[in-house]
Amino acid sequence: MSCTIIPLLLGKMKNKKSNMTYFMNYEKEIWTALVCWFVRADGKNILIDSGAPREVMERYWYLPYEEIMSFEKGLGSVGISPDDVDIVIQTHLHMDHVYNTPKCKKAKVYCQEEELKFALNPHPTQEIMYPRRVIDQIDFQLVRGEEAILPGIEVMPVPGHTPGCQAVIIETEKGKAAISGFCSIKENFFSPENVKMTVSPFATYPVIAPGIHTHLFQAYESALKVKATAGIIIPLHDPDCAGAARLP
Repeated sequence: MSCTIIPLLLGKMKNKKSNMTYFMNYEKEIWTALVCWFVRADGKNILIDSGAPREVMERYWYLPYEEIMSFEKGLGSVGISPDDVDIVIQTHLHMDHVYNTPKCKKAKVYCQEEELKFALNPHPTQEIMYPRRVIDQIDFQLVRGEEAILPGIEVMPVPGHTPGCQAVIIETEKGKAAISGFCSIKENFFSPENVKMTVSPFATYPVIAPGIHTHLFQAYESALKVKATAGIIIPLHDPDCAGAARLP
C-alpha cells in the first residue's frame, strides 16, 4: 500500500535552535512548526500527533507563537472532523503533540507503553511537558516495540528525546518515509562532514542529537536509526516539511 502524507500546519513557534541541535546554535533563533500529519490508508483517517490549541501554546511557550489554523480547521482542509479520525499515532506525549487528541473521541490512540509509563510519573525536569489532565482522558492502545498499525504504516521505538518516543514509518510511492518521532529539524539528519570545524567542536556527524532529551546517547542513536531506516525523513518540527502541500 502506498500512502501520501499531508502536513496540517497549525502554527509556528519561535525557538532556540539549540533546542533542536545539541550543544550548538545557542545564539540563533528559528521558527519551528507545530504540525500534525494526516494519512488516509486502508479506508482509515489517521493522524500522527494532534498538536495543541493556540491558548495552550501561548500559556506554556515562553517564546512567540503564531497560530496558522485551528485543529478543527486543519482537519476540515482534508474533508474530515475530529469525529472522523479513526487512528491517532502519538510519537510521544509532550503537550504540543497530544493536547488535541481527546477531541478525536472515536479514534484508537497508539503510543509506546514506555512513554505512557513515564508520562504518568515524569521526572520533575520534564513534568511541565506532560499534561496529565489531557493524558488521563485518553484510552491508549499500548505498543511494545516495533509494530504494524496498518499495512504500510509501522511504528519504531526511537528513545532519547523522551523514554518512549516512536517514529512512524510509512510506505509511499517514492519509498519509505519516516516521521522522526522526536523534536528535530532537517539539520539533525544532514550535518556536513566538517561540522566540527564549521559549526561547533561538539557537533557530530552524520547526525546531531536533539537538544532536548532525557538520554543523550539514546537520542543520538535514534537519529542514526531513523536515517538508516528510510530514504525520506520528515523531522517533527521542520518548517519546510510542515509547509509542503503533501509529502513526499
